Amino acid sequence: MKTIASLRQEIDQVHKEMHALLERRRDLTMQVWKIKQSEGQPFFNATREEQILKDFVSIGGKEGQDPAFDELLKGVMNSILREYEKYLKSKFK
Repeated sequence: MKTIASLRQEIDQVHKEMHALLERRRDLTMQVWKIKQSEGQPFFNATREEQILKDFVSIGGKEGQDPAFDELLKGVMNSILREYEKYLKSKFK
C-alpha cells in the first residue's frame, strides 16, 4: 500500500512534468503569435479556442463519463488560454 508521502512525491513529479509542458506550450504559442503578427492576423480566434477546449476534454476517450471532471478540464484549459493570452500580450505589445 502506498503512503501519503510516496503519493505526494508522485504528485510533485507530476508538477515538474506539468511545468516543463507549460514552458514548451509557451514557446510554441510565442512562435504562433510571431507568425500571426507578421501576417497581420488577430491574436484571438474564438473558433480555435472552442476546438481546443473540446479536444482537451475528449483526450483519452472518457468524455461524458465524469461530467464534473469534464467541466474541471474545460475550466483548467480555459484558464491556461486566458493566462497565456495575458502573457503574450504583455510580451508583444
